Amino acid sequence: MISLFYDLLPAGAAQQEQHLAGRVLLRRVLGEGEVLLRENGKPFVSGAPEFSISHCKGLVLLGVNDRGYIGCDAERLDRIVRSPVRLRQRIAATPEEENMPLLELWVRKEAKYKAGGAGKVFLPEAPAGYVFAVCCPSLPDVLPQPERIALCL
Repeated sequence: MISLFYDLLPAGAAQQEQHLAGRVLLRRVLGEGEVLLRENGKPFVSGAPEFSISHCKGLVLLGVNDRGYIGCDAERLDRIVRSPVRLRQRIAATPEEENMPLLELWVRKEAKYKAGGAGKVFLPEAPAGYVFAVCCPSLPDVLPQPERIALCL
């Protein structure tokens, strides 16, 4: 089963605070357990389901999959992209993706990368002003709705 959790953070939260919020959200959802790193740098908790954490300005997102790998990504829709043409080339947009909004394309590619480069990508509902993407082995019968968990940081 795939589950998604998020919280909104203060707009001025520093990157270190965003990282801390991700760890707090992870502990709230998966409980205690040491966060370790695989050889590829992806974090895991021994004996816990697979998970993926993403944070951007003002938000932290956690995706959990108890049936295999998962990758997730989140971005603010008002993020300023300095060189959109170069970014689109860098992330290797396919012909089918050429007309896709740039930040949607970015989160799709990032989620797939975090999932090891394989799987199906879907875009769950996200709070206003954000876009989410999740990648997992197969699309769930019912797309999960992200659940907000207030972290009170």
